[in-house]
Amino acid sequence: MKGRMVAALAAALAGLAVSGLAAQETPVEPLLAGTKLRFGGQLRARGESNNIQSYAASGLRRGQDLGLLRTRVNVEALPAAGVRVFAQLQDSRTAGSEASVASNEKNLDLRQGYLDLPELWEWPVLLRVGRQELSYGDGRMISPLDWSNIGRAWDGVRLSGGPAQWRADLFVTKIKEVAGFKRDAWFSGLYGSCEAVPEHEFDAYMLFRDQGDGTLTAESGRKGNLAERTAGSRIRGKIGGADYSAEAAWQFGRIAGDQIRSYAGAATAGYTFETAWKPRVGIELDHGSGDKDPNDARRGAFEPLFPFAHIYQGQQDIFSWKNGEDWVFTTRAEPGGGWQLQADYHWFRLAHGRDGWYDALGGLIRRDATGASGRKVGHEIDLTARVMLRKAVKLWFGVSRFWNSSYVKGTGGGGDRNWGFFQATVDF
Repeated sequence: MKGRMVAALAAALAGLAVSGLAAQETPVEPLLAGTKLRFGGQLRARGESNNIQSYAASGLRRGQDLGLLRTRVNVEALPAAGVRVFAQLQDSRTAGSEASVASNEKNLDLRQGYLDLPELWEWPVLLRVGRQELSYGDGRMISPLDWSNIGRAWDGVRLSGGPAQWRADLFVTKIKEVAGFKRDAWFSGLYGSCEAVPEHEFDAYMLFRDQGDGTLTAESGRKGNLAERTAGSRIRGKIGGADYSAEAAWQFGRIAGDQIRSYAGAATAGYTFETAWKPRVGIELDHGSGDKDPNDARRGAFEPLFPFAHIYQGQQDIFSWKNGEDWVFTTRAEPGGGWQLQADYHWFRLAHGRDGWYDALGGLIRRDATGASGRKVGHEIDLTARVMLRKAVKLWFGVSRFWNSSYVKGTGGGGDRNWGFFQATVDF
């Protein structure tokens, strides 16, 4: 036993010596003279609790407690004029998901890593190449989904710029790598914005999703490819104490040979009173089309692509802009001391009873192909509070209750759902 330990120690020392010699032979290249470095990051911890994990299966109708930790470390380098490099490492963990605190489940990943070349060819244009966030408009269609413990990032190329008060982005990203160029999954688009009118924004976009690996399924069960197009526009503005927004999108193309014909719309209106606490009251309607016939080789359910649904379709993430209609009544107040209080009421209905009930990310929860269970899914009330505790420390917490209606009862029931969370974020 003693001999084996000595042999192991000798081998380890030999390895260190060899690695040391290798390091001497291939020294690390120094940074370019004059390179500027900036460091930053974020630590975020969140706890969540509910009495029903999911309505998707009877085995999930029990409570769940989650502890989530997300750590991000950023490095920005400016090696030369007109050159910027950004890298962001992320570690995402769920408490109890590892065998022990001594194990390593490889939670560390490169979340962002890209090269920026601004003022390309002396034009007001920025070229960004690498893994990067995409965020447009109100985040209904394209969002990095910051609520998630992981978030979203895309591998690709983006060209953006334009004259003052105008901007256009052209991007091409790869979602999935498959052997053979035409079999890959791609997400690309053109997004234009205009702010020529003070306190008003006007957007228009054309988005493309293509996948050629033959893994998509038609209503008949046939396998095939995806060629989906989304055209949309958005407006947002303020007039005195009143604010408003509206967005509409249309989808067309083919999925495994089936036609895609779907649409979605959202509209908000509110008013902020210039009194103590600055109270705001507002109303919102979100509607995403559904598939009225699951056997006609025509897809009528709108796909909201990469949304931040947590902001819009309720804190519990059990409803979607896909085959969904959500009436929202909201009120918000700022009592002082950095506090912000908000209360939201949601009334959820399906657009078509024969299509499914989908969660915030478009995952199917339930379906009644006969339509006999109706369209009324339920009601939700969300109560949340935010505060800046210290200069770099933010707290966000809240509670929510969902009361189910006839559709839930007619497709297996499951009771009403309670959910709560507490989140602390530190930026550095």
